[in-house]
Amino acid sequence: MRLLRIICLLCIFLCLCGCLEKEIVDDINIESVEGFDLIEEDLIVGTFLVPVYKADKTIENETFSAVAHLNKDILRNAQKESSAPIVNGSVQVVLFNKALAERGVIELMDGLQRDSSIGTGLFVAVVDGPSKEILEENLGARGTGEYIYDLIEHNMDRRDVPKINMHIFLSDYLEKGKDANLPVLKKTENKVEIIGVAVLKGDKYEMLIPNSQLFYFKMLVDKHTDGSAAFKVPNKEEYVSVKSISSDRKFKVKWKNGMPYINIHVEVDGALREFTGNKVTPEKLLEFEKLFEEKIIAESESMIQEFKQRGVDPVGLGYEVKSRTRGFDYKKWKDQLYPEVNVTVTAKVRIISTGITE
Repeated sequence: MRLLRIICLLCIFLCLCGCLEKEIVDDINIESVEGFDLIEEDLIVGTFLVPVYKADKTIENETFSAVAHLNKDILRNAQKESSAPIVNGSVQVVLFNKALAERGVIELMDGLQRDSSIGTGLFVAVVDGPSKEILEENLGARGTGEYIYDLIEHNMDRRDVPKINMHIFLSDYLEKGKDANLPVLKKTENKVEIIGVAVLKGDKYEMLIPNSQLFYFKMLVDKHTDGSAAFKVPNKEEYVSVKSISSDRKFKVKWKNGMPYINIHVEVDGALREFTGNKVTPEKLLEFEKLFEEKIIAESESMIQEFKQRGVDPVGLGYEVKSRTRGFDYKKWKDQLYPEVNVTVTAKVRIISTGITE
């Protein structure tokens, strides 16, 4: 009886294995980047970038484009101009142009998250301009797709762009009390650069945080492992540049007369990267730490005030209040409390390295 069961199970496994769809790498087009551009009120052009590896180890970029209303319809239409099946199991980056992001991206994101062949770790970004133009460029020595992926990854890991991928985006979008953010790319001559971070209201583009504020924005929404900021010494023609080694933030929420009071405490350990003045003394270091703390507080509170005015919450203040409050009324928070909530930022900076100079 036991032997019969084993034989039956083996037969079932063999049948299931026989149902798998097999694809030979040389017989398919494996896309690395998808780009979507809104061209009319409800019409989208999708562009799919496929790297082609030549025998001499060079890489050429081939793109396929199609127009439709839905993500999967676009890909299905693009198959008609491809000599081999286009598969998206290795897609690394998805781009939306600004016009589409202003209309809303969740419908297209829904199609991506339902595709079991796509990993949720792929990067998502907004393009200031047509994404099709970027994907048709030959960028980098390892292909345009790898160039865009490395550009975003590098700036998230070692610079000022907060970490974001499809999984984090969908988590922020679905979380009550927090709004998502996405990096913004722009084509400039023969290269692509990050010009800031877009804050979304729901799934719609609401505002841009420029590069000049990204260092401080990342301190509020993420942890720095690298990055740098520069500031001027008051009443002197001296400038200081501090490199962040690590940063962290902590939230405290207190209620008074039915209104929450929120404190965000930011801690930074940094290294003095550059100083245009004379010798750096211990007194100078204390001055630099104080100036940097004041800069962090001023920039952070200014951004939070603008977030409140625009009705967006990328910092997740609503989530922090909700997680510390029983019977939290999200509608009341969004409509009444958030625009008037008192938020203070405090900072503690330690410059723990000044380099090798005396």
